[in-house]
Amino acid sequence: MKDQLANLLNIGSLSEKDKIALVRLLSDPDPDIFSAIRQVLLNCGIEVRSCLRSGLDSDDRLVRQRSWKLITLLDRKTANADFISFCKRGGENLNLEKGVWLLIKTTFPHINQESYQKVLDGYAERVSKDCNPQQSFPSTLMAINRVFFNEEGFLGDKTNYYDPQNSYLNRVIDRKLGNPISLCLLYIFIASRLRLPLVGVAMPGHFILRLQSSTFNIFVDPFNMGNLLSQSQCEERLKGCGFGFKSDFLSAVSPRRILLRICSNLHQIYQKAQNFGERDRIQDYLITLAN
Repeated sequence: MKDQLANLLNIGSLSEKDKIALVRLLSDPDPDIFSAIRQVLLNCGIEVRSCLRSGLDSDDRLVRQRSWKLITLLDRKTANADFISFCKRGGENLNLEKGVWLLIKTTFPHINQESYQKVLDGYAERVSKDCNPQQSFPSTLMAINRVFFNEEGFLGDKTNYYDPQNSYLNRVIDRKLGNPISLCLLYIFIASRLRLPLVGVAMPGHFILRLQSSTFNIFVDPFNMGNLLSQSQCEERLKGCGFGFKSDFLSAVSPRRILLRICSNLHQIYQKAQNFGERDRIQDYLITLAN
């Protein structure tokens, strides 16, 4: 069997019948044989996905499990290529919401993106029932806070701040917990549905939002229950944390820089957890976004 598999590794292409036969052998108890079968199937690329799906209907539990793992691995590779391609095409003002979901799919390739976006649509609809966003920006911010924090119960995760789940919006929505930038993203995506001009502000050590208005200069801290801040309060916070103050600290940051910061956070998280495979994957994103 091992000699036959070794020969298969050198074959340029396999028939559908051969691929399906290999899928059936995924439950082989010999780890060397399983490893060889796995490699042969992966070498076939995304085209083998349909054959692996046949393994999901197998009576053998191990074949089902291993088929699904290989499908997920192949789909993650596809999502990885899609995200890098998106980052290469987009400029500084790329489509932030699209980019965030593409990034999420590199880890969770099978999420139902539309269902999560409908959740955000629902939050925005509830806010619009409370106020007219175009008549009063401050009252709209307070209405978002009521829906997002009081009714839905979103919180900044101060207990497990470096949990990677805090950086993926699908898990933030599921768990109602997030880090500063992920909660800011959800807030921005709700605001964009209401045509509320909010932008990200990458303060040193903390990410917040700013309302872009000729009348108001309001900052929002979603990590701390949507606390509304004046510029002087932001300056005091920065000085109190030892950063001093520069006007650039409160400037709007582009969508590309926001994606870069998300990936930088994930890179640090995976480095600290010694998850080097995920760290290196994220490092490729950092290089692409920085160029």
